[in-house]
Amino acid sequence: DANITSAADALWWTYVTITTVGYGDRFPVTNSGRLVGIFVMTAGVGLFGTLSGFLANSFLAPPKKRDDDEAAAGDAADPKARLAALKRMIEEQEESTARLKAQLEEIDKLL
Repeated sequence: DANITSAADALWWTYVTITTVGYGDRFPVTNSGRLVGIFVMTAGVGLFGTLSGFLANSFLAPPKKRDDDEAAAGDAADPKARLAALKRMIEEQEESTARLKAQLEEIDKLL
């Protein structure tokens, strides 16, 4: 009583099952066929869930912004321009570190 008798029937059943449409016109009748069906259904739900998640993420995620220094460093084809941008970033970091150290020293004096 098998109703999946050709490769075309099998492909049709697989696609209908994976997309969770499930027309019911083709279905496995043996235990081994049903085990294959369980695997196909599980894989299909996972596949479409993953694809839906990626698609939703691409619509909902905010666009990535780059800092001016990073943009200059990333877009610069000239190694000298990249080096200058990196040096500016290091100087800014050192200034920030010095300010933080001064604030910590003030806090230590208060304690």
